[in-house]
Amino acid sequence: MQINPGKILVLTEQFKNSDLIFDPLRKAGYQVEVNETFRLPNEDELVEKLRDNVVATIAGGEPYTQKVFDAASALKIVARWGVGYDKVDVAAATRAGVPVAMAFGANHESVAEYAYAMALSLACRLDKRNAMVHDGKWFFDGFHPGLWGRTAGIIGLGRIGQGMARRCRAGNMRILVCDPWAKEQQLAELNAERVSLSTLLGEADLVSVHAPSTPESRHTINAETLSLMKPGAILINTARGPLIDEAALADALAAGRLGGVGLDVFETEPLPAHSPLRHFDNVILSPHVSGMDRMAERLVTERCIENILNYLQGNTSALEPYVVNPELLNV
Repeated sequence: MQINPGKILVLTEQFKNSDLIFDPLRKAGYQVEVNETFRLPNEDELVEKLRDNVVATIAGGEPYTQKVFDAASALKIVARWGVGYDKVDVAAATRAGVPVAMAFGANHESVAEYAYAMALSLACRLDKRNAMVHDGKWFFDGFHPGLWGRTAGIIGLGRIGQGMARRCRAGNMRILVCDPWAKEQQLAELNAERVSLSTLLGEADLVSVHAPSTPESRHTINAETLSLMKPGAILINTARGPLIDEAALADALAAGRLGGVGLDVFETEPLPAHSPLRHFDNVILSPHVSGMDRMAERLVTERCIENILNYLQGNTSALEPYVVNPELLNV
């Protein structure tokens, strides 16, 4: 009699059961169930789903709490579709013996490209001018600020921050970096300068946030730091919503201190209908999709699948670079 090795849940919002990309899991003998509701499960829904002999998940932004891990007796690994794990209680996962594997190195260029596209759109007023012509209007609305030859400030020089810096460098921009963990070699390769946050904010025409979301980094951009920003500067956040105090940001926009803002992430997602950020015409809002281009769809999903199969098949050494609690691997 064939032994059922268990079920693998794909809980992100963008796939279907018919997608062939999950065939390697099926060929390995696992039952694959894809979330086709196009919304993430809440905590209670996740608890119920994981009771059904689920050995692995390809996780979206659903909450992995102590309650979830307590109920998931068969769960062996969580493979996060992306590079952020702020929705996962890593300590609870570790206590449960469940490694949390990330897709590091798979979609950083996608996010960097999206951030740069937002910045260029704002600097060139593409959204406003597109709306103008669609509305049947045709007139010169003033010189746009542009980015060529200006100064870029990168907060956080991880893979995505480096990708953003390379794009800014291609635009002949001066690169300022605020990241105490950035290596000198990285800075040298980007021809970037390490500066304090206050210096970066005071000199940058473009500020792009690429830091992780931690209790220490919460509201890095707040009323005080916004007041330090160069008048007319553009602010981009494709990292995590809690890095910016949205109430303070709305106040700065209302005061006319910023040239434009591009946000793909928010303190509360979906963005509440009453958010004042919806009412500024120099703000681009996007539903947390910066890392979801066609290239990332394949690369990130393949990384999640490989992480799951490597762990379930005992190849833990291959998994080590991607796990945020590697002490569970015994490599």
